[in-house]
Amino acid sequence: MADKDFLRVDGSFGEGGGQILRTSISLSTLLGRPVEVTNIRRNRKFPGMMPQHLTAVKACQQICSATVEGAEINSERLAFTPGQIRGGKYTFDVAESKKSAGAATLVLQTIILPLLFAKSESNIIIRGGTHVPWSPPATYLKQVFLPVIGLMGCQTFLKINRWGWYPEGGGEIACRVRPIDRLRARQFNRRGELRKIYGMSVTSNVGGGVGERQMRAAVKQLRANNLDAQMRNSDVAANGKGTIIFLTAEFDNVRAGFSTIGEKGMPAEKVAEAAVTELRNYLGKDVCLDHYLADQLIPYIALCGERVEMNISKITNHLKTNLWVTQKFIPIKYKLSGPLGFPGVLTIEPAPEPEPQPAAPEVETPAVPT
Repeated sequence: MADKDFLRVDGSFGEGGGQILRTSISLSTLLGRPVEVTNIRRNRKFPGMMPQHLTAVKACQQICSATVEGAEINSERLAFTPGQIRGGKYTFDVAESKKSAGAATLVLQTIILPLLFAKSESNIIIRGGTHVPWSPPATYLKQVFLPVIGLMGCQTFLKINRWGWYPEGGGEIACRVRPIDRLRARQFNRRGELRKIYGMSVTSNVGGGVGERQMRAAVKQLRANNLDAQMRNSDVAANGKGTIIFLTAEFDNVRAGFSTIGEKGMPAEKVAEAAVTELRNYLGKDVCLDHYLADQLIPYIALCGERVEMNISKITNHLKTNLWVTQKFIPIKYKLSGPLGFPGVLTIEPAPEPEPQPAAPEVETPAVPT
């Protein structure tokens, strides 16, 4: 059982998904703080740990030789006592315990932050889903997330060795993480001028010129909005069928990414239209961070030790939940303005240290008459 030294986190808080667990074990590993997470994924249709969550736990366990209780499929409680972080070569497979197309990207995001502060470089291979619903595509990490944390001093390099779609999975990503001494604060309140838009239409094991149709439809719709883009079409090897459109917008101060994964019965033109619409909506707002990137950056910004302002495209429960978890581990104060589902501004800064309490006055013991 977890004892009184454990930080206790209620996994049913807020949106009550797997992010609470991932952020908790990531920061526990980094900061050396034991944590007990209960009610894991309580607000999901099937509560408890799924293969990708278990893989993230085992990955953190391996990189710091943690002592763990409750690390099993469907478990709703985890006690995690971290040891010292070690860089090195690591391989993890989301489907190791059970056939799964769970997101390799979410496992990687869980361990990148602690490995940045290891004493030596790390080379990681993770097998699983690379482009699957309800998680950041590997292309998003490669084109957006990793370059943006690079602005904060991180040195990471990602390669997609094999694509993995839902439900077959079987993809593989490789990442190199170089250690750093500290994270540099950076303001994310202005995106600056648009430098370029580029993107890709990618397919596996589908016929009918789907990839070409997706690409042409995206180019046509972008031009209709006076936007030029460098687009390419690729057919990649994978275990199953899949399609995606991914668009990257690169600005002076940030990047943003927008994608749509194809579904059965969804025309190629509709796949392209959905991604272009997301991009167009973002460009139509005077904001900096897309809402996916905003919540992913919270732990990094909290660790900078300086005041940072973030101008966000949409306030989400995911963002609010990650703020709540992060604040349990790192002494920060924040101000979030804007209604749920709309653009907003978030400021994060170190919490002031509590003022020392005055020492209790000495009380003289009265002399006892003799």
